[in-house]
Amino acid sequence: MTDTVAGAGPPGPGLSDTVVAGDRQVDPLRERRFVLFAAARTISVFGNAMGPLALTFAVLDLPDGSAPALSLVLAAISVPRIALMLLGGVIGDRLPRHLVLVAAELMCGTAYAAMTVLVLAGRAGVATLALCAAVAGTASALLLPSLNGLTAELVASGARQRGNAVLRLGTNTATVAGFAAGGTLIAWLGPGWALALDTATFAVAAGLLARLRLDRAHRTTGRNLPAQLRDGWREFVRRRWLWQIVLAAAVVNAAVGVTFGLAGPLVARTHLGGAGAWSAVLAGYAVGMFAGVLVAMRVRTTRPLRVAVLAVSMLGLPALLLGSGAALPFVVLTAVLAGVAFDVFGVLWETTVQSEVPVEAMSRVSAYEWLGAVGLGPPVMIAAGFVVPEIGVRPALLCLAGVIFVAALVPLVSSSVRHYERQPDGRVH
Repeated sequence: MTDTVAGAGPPGPGLSDTVVAGDRQVDPLRERRFVLFAAARTISVFGNAMGPLALTFAVLDLPDGSAPALSLVLAAISVPRIALMLLGGVIGDRLPRHLVLVAAELMCGTAYAAMTVLVLAGRAGVATLALCAAVAGTASALLLPSLNGLTAELVASGARQRGNAVLRLGTNTATVAGFAAGGTLIAWLGPGWALALDTATFAVAAGLLARLRLDRAHRTTGRNLPAQLRDGWREFVRRRWLWQIVLAAAVVNAAVGVTFGLAGPLVARTHLGGAGAWSAVLAGYAVGMFAGVLVAMRVRTTRPLRVAVLAVSMLGLPALLLGSGAALPFVVLTAVLAGVAFDVFGVLWETTVQSEVPVEAMSRVSAYEWLGAVGLGPPVMIAAGFVVPEIGVRPALLCLAGVIFVAALVPLVSSSVRHYERQPDGRVH
């Protein structure tokens, strides 16, 4: 949930009561540094949408390509990403964040360049592709913790909500375009050429980020790694609303992952018409994400956490309708609402974190946030592969919907979430 819903969710009841009239928007697109950053992120995400898709088909095209081989290569990306995330947070707080991102983009580009050469030359193997994938996973562990902190450095507090929305608009567009471009290239020319285009996007993104010129910011120095991790942990846990919503996000993200990754496709195959029907659901979710960015740009609320938490609960709607046997158009409609929810939550959440966490600790806090939000996903997905067929897909989806609704709303029990107040100019009450 931390975006996935905390690095997810829609506006709920009470939004109209918290809108502040007459707040003047500041346009971050007038700031050259932000435009460079936004362009770099959009181009990099375009490549990231193509890369895993091309890698998947490159592995399956191998003589020894198989589902276990593909699992090994994909795990080679996720394992170092999770294992090194906290180290990436420390590095992001010690060094200039835009240079950390440059290094991460170049590292990822190098990994995908090696994959490109291996695949086009016909010399790829499961082991060599897994090694390259591990380098790419290490690069993402460097990159992800620094993104929120760099946004906070580049955008004034009064413009951050709009800035986060603009970033999401670019990355949403890039994701859809990257899937389309990757699928077309793979079908026409093969996965090697899609990997080549992906490689080029990392180089372009690194070049744009290298052009940033930032004011000298305070960085952590003179502390060893365990001490810096402890300092980051203290910053994370001292804000009750932060860790409480991240815990809720862990449960919501795991349940949403099972819904969209396993149970939903199974229902689509047996009851809704197959892959075409499921593509319509995913397309509805993508449309909702675009709409969510536009909604998030216009939200003016002094209670961003309350609105964000109410929004997250709408992520349970697709599971509810899929489990209830609803017709496809209604499922697609709930997917649109879930997409709106995801980006409204994301913009409000990122803006709040950027307003509350000191810039010098932002990368470490983001690392703990990412780990907490996505940590349950892999084991829950593995367990779901055994549990869902045992209890039945539709009953499982109804259970998932209940889990999402309850987990999403639990943070409202906490006064630190209910009573958190922030003025549109970034001041906290």
